[in-house]
Amino acid sequence: MTDHSGADEVVSGVPYAVTAVNGRPPGSLDDFGSDLVEVVVSHGDRRVTVRGSGHRVDVSTVVIHEKTFDGTGKDVRTWQISAAGDGFEATERSIF
Repeated sequence: MTDHSGADEVVSGVPYAVTAVNGRPPGSLDDFGSDLVEVVVSHGDRRVTVRGSGHRVDVSTVVIHEKTFDGTGKDVRTWQISAAGDGFEATERSIF
């Protein structure tokens, strides 16, 4: 059994609205690409904080590798960030 300490339960493949990145509303995909990024996402009344490392994979997508223990531990899951209307959305991508 894998230890996913510090990781909230999420629904795979369902887009979550991004409400904040590093404590403020995101302005562009460049806001998500760093060695340590904190992103707050929501779906309905569910709010989840994702911590990990982000990198740009193309002009319209950033991938965040969510980590345990405040973004510095083991890999938990992978999120795809993309523009959606006036904001951004995050979708958990299964790596299996």
